[in-house]
Amino acid sequence: MKQPELEAILALCKAAPFIQSTEIAEQLLQRLSPYLPESYAQIITPSPNLHDIGPSPHEVLTCSLTSAILSLGVHHNALRSQVSSIIHKYVGGWTSAAAGLSADQFDGDDQFEFAADGELARVMTQSISFLGFLNAAAKYATFWNAYERLQLVEDIRAALSEKFLIAFETALSVVRNARSHQHGLREWRRFAKHYAAIGRPLGAMILHDCFLKLVVACASLLVEPADRASEEVLDFLRSSYHGNHILSATAEDALAEGLTKISVEEMERLENDLDYLQRVGSAWQQRQASAVKAKILTTYLCCTVYNEEIADSDLLMTWLDSALNDPAQTADLTLAPIALKSMAILAKLSSPMASALGRLLPRVIVQGGFDERIASVAADCLASVLSLLPQDAIITTLYSLGNVISAGPVTDRTASPSLNGGGKASRTANVYNHQTTGSAISLTPSDVEEPHHVYTTVVQTVVSVARSCKDEKITALALSMLIQKIGRASRVVDAKIITESALLGTHSGPGEFRSLLKLYSKLCHDALIRNDQATLEAVMNARLHLSNEIHTTSLAFTVYITHLLDTIVSKGDAHEVTNRQIPDAELAAQEIAQLLSPLSVLLSRNATVDGLAKLDEYIISLQRDAWYNIVVHGFDLTTQRGRQYISELRTLAQYSQPLIPEGRADHVESDVELNTVLRRGKSPEHAVEQKKRLLKLLPSCEADIKSLSYSEVVFLNTAYLVEGLRAGTGDCTKVLTYFLDPKLRSGAMGNCMFTIATAATRAYVNKTLSGKLHLFSTPYLAQQLATIFAACCHRIARVQEVATASADIIIRDVPSTLCQKTALFALLELLSIMWSSCLEGETDEYTWTSTFTSTKENIVVELSDDYSFRRTTLGNFYKRVKAWVVGVLDIAPLDIKGLLQTYLSEYDDEGAYGHISLGRSFALEMGSVIPTTDQRLGAIERQHDLNINTASDFIAQYTTRQEYQFIDGLNDQEEEWLRIDSKSGETSRRRMSVFNRSIEDATKLLVDLEGRTLNHKHVTIAELRDILRRASALLCRVKKDQSPIIHHLVGIPFAVFTKQSIKLGISLWMSVIKENPRMESRIFVAIAECWEATVRKRQGIFSTAIGHPDPFYGKQEFAPSDKETLVRRQQQIYNIIAPHFRLLQFLSSHFNASRLSNPDIEQVYNRLMHITLDSLSNGSPQPLAREAYFHIVLLGLRIVRHCTTLPNEIKWRLKDRILTAGLAWFAKAPEWSFGGNRLQIKAETHVLSDVQSYLQVVGGVGLQSGTALKSLKGKQELLSLLLSNEQTRLMVWLFPLDYQKKHHFTSGQHSQTLADAAVPGHLKTAWAENPALAVHLPQRFQSQRLTTEVRWMVLNFPHKVLDEPDSIEILLESKLPDDVSFQLKYLLFWASVNPMTAVTYFLPAYGNHPFIIQYAMRALESHSVDVTFFYVPQIVQTLRYDVLGYVERYIIETAKFSHLFAHQIIWNMKANAYKDEDSQIPDPVKPTLDKVMESLESSFTRADRAFYEREFSFFNEVTGISGKLRPFISFEKEVKKQKIEEELRKIKVEVGVYLPSNPEGVVIGIDRKSGKPLQSHAKAPYMATFRIRKSRPDTGLVEEDSERGNGSVQQPTYEVWQSAIFKVGDDCRQDVLALQMIAAFRGIFNNVGLDVWVYPYRVTATAPGCGVIDVLPNSISRDMLGREAVNGLYDYFVSKYGGEESIRFQEARSNFVKSMAAYSVISFLLQFKDRHNGNIMIDDAGHIIHIDFGFCFDIAPGGIKFERAPFKLTGEMIAVMGGSNTSQSYRWFEELTIKAFLASRQHCNHLAHVVEVMLDSGLPCFKPETIQHFRERFVLEKTEREAADFMRELIRKSAGSYSTGGYDRFQLLTNGIPF
Repeated sequence: MKQPELEAILALCKAAPFIQSTEIAEQLLQRLSPYLPESYAQIITPSPNLHDIGPSPHEVLTCSLTSAILSLGVHHNALRSQVSSIIHKYVGGWTSAAAGLSADQFDGDDQFEFAADGELARVMTQSISFLGFLNAAAKYATFWNAYERLQLVEDIRAALSEKFLIAFETALSVVRNARSHQHGLREWRRFAKHYAAIGRPLGAMILHDCFLKLVVACASLLVEPADRASEEVLDFLRSSYHGNHILSATAEDALAEGLTKISVEEMERLENDLDYLQRVGSAWQQRQASAVKAKILTTYLCCTVYNEEIADSDLLMTWLDSALNDPAQTADLTLAPIALKSMAILAKLSSPMASALGRLLPRVIVQGGFDERIASVAADCLASVLSLLPQDAIITTLYSLGNVISAGPVTDRTASPSLNGGGKASRTANVYNHQTTGSAISLTPSDVEEPHHVYTTVVQTVVSVARSCKDEKITALALSMLIQKIGRASRVVDAKIITESALLGTHSGPGEFRSLLKLYSKLCHDALIRNDQATLEAVMNARLHLSNEIHTTSLAFTVYITHLLDTIVSKGDAHEVTNRQIPDAELAAQEIAQLLSPLSVLLSRNATVDGLAKLDEYIISLQRDAWYNIVVHGFDLTTQRGRQYISELRTLAQYSQPLIPEGRADHVESDVELNTVLRRGKSPEHAVEQKKRLLKLLPSCEADIKSLSYSEVVFLNTAYLVEGLRAGTGDCTKVLTYFLDPKLRSGAMGNCMFTIATAATRAYVNKTLSGKLHLFSTPYLAQQLATIFAACCHRIARVQEVATASADIIIRDVPSTLCQKTALFALLELLSIMWSSCLEGETDEYTWTSTFTSTKENIVVELSDDYSFRRTTLGNFYKRVKAWVVGVLDIAPLDIKGLLQTYLSEYDDEGAYGHISLGRSFALEMGSVIPTTDQRLGAIERQHDLNINTASDFIAQYTTRQEYQFIDGLNDQEEEWLRIDSKSGETSRRRMSVFNRSIEDATKLLVDLEGRTLNHKHVTIAELRDILRRASALLCRVKKDQSPIIHHLVGIPFAVFTKQSIKLGISLWMSVIKENPRMESRIFVAIAECWEATVRKRQGIFSTAIGHPDPFYGKQEFAPSDKETLVRRQQQIYNIIAPHFRLLQFLSSHFNASRLSNPDIEQVYNRLMHITLDSLSNGSPQPLAREAYFHIVLLGLRIVRHCTTLPNEIKWRLKDRILTAGLAWFAKAPEWSFGGNRLQIKAETHVLSDVQSYLQVVGGVGLQSGTALKSLKGKQELLSLLLSNEQTRLMVWLFPLDYQKKHHFTSGQHSQTLADAAVPGHLKTAWAENPALAVHLPQRFQSQRLTTEVRWMVLNFPHKVLDEPDSIEILLESKLPDDVSFQLKYLLFWASVNPMTAVTYFLPAYGNHPFIIQYAMRALESHSVDVTFFYVPQIVQTLRYDVLGYVERYIIETAKFSHLFAHQIIWNMKANAYKDEDSQIPDPVKPTLDKVMESLESSFTRADRAFYEREFSFFNEVTGISGKLRPFISFEKEVKKQKIEEELRKIKVEVGVYLPSNPEGVVIGIDRKSGKPLQSHAKAPYMATFRIRKSRPDTGLVEEDSERGNGSVQQPTYEVWQSAIFKVGDDCRQDVLALQMIAAFRGIFNNVGLDVWVYPYRVTATAPGCGVIDVLPNSISRDMLGREAVNGLYDYFVSKYGGEESIRFQEARSNFVKSMAAYSVISFLLQFKDRHNGNIMIDDAGHIIHIDFGFCFDIAPGGIKFERAPFKLTGEMIAVMGGSNTSQSYRWFEELTIKAFLASRQHCNHLAHVVEVMLDSGLPCFKPETIQHFRERFVLEKTEREAADFMRELIRKSAGSYSTGGYDRFQLLTNGIPF
């Protein structure tokens, strides 16, 4: 056989195990099967290349063939019989051939040449081939069953006859002795040498060994599963066999018996030869004999485990014992481990055996003189034996082994240390109280002289035993025992103990582990003093082992890393033992050096584990201190010591946090000033030395360094070291964190730190420029640069400067970094982010976002709330970016432009406001730049001011890229619908038929899509886009009208009717119109039809869902302001209006573009406008619709202005409708905007201005009254006046402080006012047009004449305004006028007023007129009980005047619908029954209240009464505790607390009960220990906490994303802890009224979407002088801050939220401003007094909250008006809001206060009604002139502008008021309340 054939066969054999197809496997088997039976006689042609096929081609050939064939048999059952036949054929052939060979045939002395096919060659070939066969058969022994295995083994054993083996040995002898001229033997001699060299010398023994290998494989299958992974059978039995009985079968029994017999015979044969081998055998022969014996032992052991009756364990034990008693055999690395493992397995068979081995193995270990490798196995085996024995046996063994070391001679070394490092013995050593006087194991005489080896073995064994037990007590015992042996023997043994103890350390308890670590420190310290290198090395190895073993998930990690860092930090702090030889500082440095390597290994090993990033703050702090101490002790880049440990230090730097914490900006103090470690070693000499080092590193900062203190220099040296090394590991961005510390931003330290930062960047860049390290190549540098770019936009200016300097260095030195996608995209994304952040101030005024994220590039930027700083940052950054990109464009224009095109193609701008993205715009601008290095284009001379650029080429390339980018995507219309084959050979008829078919397919697809959208089935915008794009592509190519496709192309976006679908539709319609102008009219008519359909269906701007009810018509809530709900509501309105707004933009643009192209277009527009304007004739209630609404009016005016074909009559009619629609907007109460979108309001002012302008332009149309057509002049002038007024109002809202700015915005027409002389004319026009318009005119114009005349119109024509509830208030005024008579009958039909106004009509002022009372009753009943619930106190008060019983009837009937309403009415009636707190003076209304209460209770059903009794019983029990506390008033607080707890434990929580102050939640539990007595001189109020279950309110808002199905489903209920205060003896009714008013203000503010914050917490009066008050969560009173020694409110904010630059402080400040604005307005209007610091709370978020409203309206404490300021605005409050009246926060406060006041003014009457009804309640805050004063504070006689100025003046007065501070000082003196 030649080499190519051989290699081909071997290749096929390698593939065999991987073949899965039986068919292919069978083909391969047929190909290989002829080779195996002949392989033992195969002659292989010699070749030099055969040397690579080792050890010999014959063995490799047979082994490969056998393995391949057997693997096919194993994996493919169908081939088993064929495989068996082939194997049998080989074995039979080999046996026959072997029988025919003998030594005589070639053993002649005279034989000179040996032929290649001669006898000797046959013997050699056959023997070597058989080796391969036996190895392969052993590997695939699973192929045969038990019977076949036995047969195979016996056949092979018979074949290996003595005659053949002698022939083989003889042949080998001839080969070995061959001379150089015997060429026939040369190859065989080479093979023989090769086998000898690899440790397998050829001979009978190797055949024997391979045969036994097969025997072992067969035996192992008796005791282990056939599919087990390739693991040594003994290891498997040790780990997985647990003494359980193995199921047997006849065939397996026979196999076991056969193998046992073979084992016994082979052992006897071996024993007979052993003496001979030991005397004359060579070393390798002895090793082979040991290997054979090991296999015999393994085989016999397997048979014993299988069935002890077949193979006697005692015989095996005898063999093992003899093997381990023979020094030659115990030294054998193959035999000794097998013998030891066999013992361990035998121990599992029986307890007595285990016990005996437990005693035997220690002796064997001690006396065996094992090699270290065997000793390790012996120790493991002893451990596994002991694990089977009781714990006492383990402890005894450990003591016995330990005493071996004690038995040795004690050297004169120092006493051994104990585990805890001191002189006292460790307690763990005596846990087991074993007293041993000597060792049970004696040493052999030879070992006494050199016992080190034995001792180290013993140490290893003790550790192994302790580790395998996995018992902390045993581990502690072993550890304690070993450590006590330190110093008892030699240093070698000590080193072994130290190293091995580390193996136990990780398994011991935290206490023992800490003690061990302390011991290492002491040993290291002592060894350094003595210069004991062996101990140092041992401690180092031990520590390194711990570093490699311990993971962050382990409890030991924290202990270990804390110890290492703590030890480093402690060096140089306090010295233990002074040593004259080594200076203290030097010794400390050496000790630190010993810890660097273990620490670096520990960190680097755990670098990939997440835990390293989540280290405890204490550890991170230690890490920083450790760095400082490292530098103090001379480790830095300028010293020899630093250079020596540079590798370890670099690793530490890589995994260390920066020396300044990330949250540093939250603190005012600097770390540099506070850290004590920085001051360590402080002395003039050290200061000079540290400065010299720093000067060497920073030569440019010499002047700055001279002025630095010692601590500062040490810090800077450390920073240079850490960040320099970190840059060398691949991160130069962490240095930017340092500038968060205020001390490092300026001055000398700031300058030095700046230099360090740029040095770190240069260090990184230098590595990049070297080009040697992949980790520093430009892709990695680009990632660093992206992070640096983000820092260029940081909220702290100094960070920006440093980042910019670093970026400059990188881009200057490695400009190609900007050609990396990561860096360039980061720049573009940051431009977009910064643009958005600046725009945010316009889109959502007063609400700022701190964190901006780019999902595209994973960039996060934190920005401050200062919008001017944001704008400055953007301006500077833009200039820098432009310079950077233009600079790189000069060197790599094509690459940069290619990346810019990629950015443009990947960008998704759905989230951008108005789809504007600065990054995208900048990319387009840069793509058009002509590089200065382009000589050709640069040579073009400029023509005047024309801007020549390469935009055309850039866009052309971009378009080309888009085409091939979507080659398999959306643009591939040819595949789907446009299968038009344009080959020249095709006929046009064929093409048209394909085209028509594609049109039919398209139509079907579109019909299906439209059907799904109309049936509200889910259609993704992506699917919509895909199908509609294909349809539009089709329409661009057709020549005929395709009405069905056009119908669907237009209809489907309208069917979906979202802003995205309409945007997509407009884009596609325009593309079709421009590509195929024939389609224009068709498409436009279809759009007009669909628009008309939206009008009919009341969609979009015509929808009823955009209603905007008056706040007094809705449900008022006692809850903190909720900005999130307002934003969701705002977004919902935008989403509804947006489709029409986009369509209006399209219609307006298209009208201007096409009005003269087709006369029919004008007709369509005319019809469209008539239908739209008719629908708008009722106006729109939604202020956010203002822009879209007047866009429609503007479009109508443009049509009137530009239409050329419409007759004048049609124009008149259209203009009339336009004016009607325009005026209809004003047929309601005037409205501000909703939300804080300034751009929205600015756009509205522009639209109103444009409408004004167009009204003037079309003024000529319809002005002259013709014969049949009346003049439109009056309507036009009225509309112009109203538009002017609306603009003025919007300008005041937009610029509450800077009204003069309005001139930049609008034309001057907004300054029109209504003169008295013009009132009749305008009013007549308004009344004729729409009486509702006339009714609301007085709310817009401050004119007494107008008010009088409007009332005259209502009085005379009441039937015209029955739909307007506001007209009733004009008619009836504040009391029943004398001139009202016949009009009252219309009240039966009049629209309902709000519930509060309805309640006022029960007052005596209206004379109990039946019509008025019936109307009030009907109005109340028309509102939901949820709405009227809020007015329970007012409803109860009207019972005073309820002569006709209407109120009583209303209460009883409403109570049937709502238990909660009934209960609240009862509580309120009880609270109002008496005038005093002690129920001594009854109120005159008490009899009425008692009667109503009785009627109410008697009206309850049985279930209602049961609930009523449960609730009131529960509440009386809770309130009653206050009464039970009264006897304990003078007792200690703790006694009272115990009494409350005792009483709370008696209360049983019944089903459904609730707290009166929390009617929407059910009490499900009480925190019995929460009771807390409150301070009071004569009363006993207390506080308790309840578990309350609440239902989530249905907001009624439809989330835009909800259809996507990715919203998380919220649970319908949730639970909270709510604390409440229960008062007895305090009248709470005034607080109830004040908080009710605050809640009403909350509704008013919400109504305009104003971003202010109030918290009307609940107070419920439940009886005379009794009440429940909700406790404000997470709040503290301002006076408590004073008691806590906080100097002022500003200091409190700084201490709680961080420095002024921190995000948390700015968020808290923002919350403070919003709450201050709201409470300031409310305080002024309601005249809250007694505003000392005890009545002002601050919550966790920074909001201010006013509490305790005992003095409001017209009373003040003591009757003295101490507090003359309009509201409380102290210097400390101003300090929190920026400190000056020019700061942004203070301006926000002013603006919000003014807006809150303006929003409140138009609800003055309704607010007054709330108070007015309560006037007779007897509350002390009321005086006769209260209501008059209340109304006067709203300054209703002033215009909006004047009112804004009035409120600003009040703010100025409050800010400068000394009375506020005077009152605070008064409170400090009288009540001890700090300020």
